[in-house]
Amino acid sequence: MKKSPLASAFVDRYNRRVLTDDGKPGMDGVEGVGSTTECMKNNVAAAIFANCSQLDNRQLDEIIAWVNLYKV
Repeated sequence: MKKSPLASAFVDRYNRRVLTDDGKPGMDGVEGVGSTTECMKNNVAAAIFANCSQLDNRQLDEIIAWVNLYKV
């Protein structure tokens, strides 16, 4: 079985936590805190935290490919 990351491992480029200890969205580990775009990003992080631990590497690569569709 794959090891799940801790919610505290989800950090942004400024090394700020984007999830609370229980995996809910929130800047600096505080639920509901953040700008509009930070909240959107944190919701994605929460979805990853909640749903990806049981996926295999091939499935995770598919998800990464979908995210890359939005990169310029």
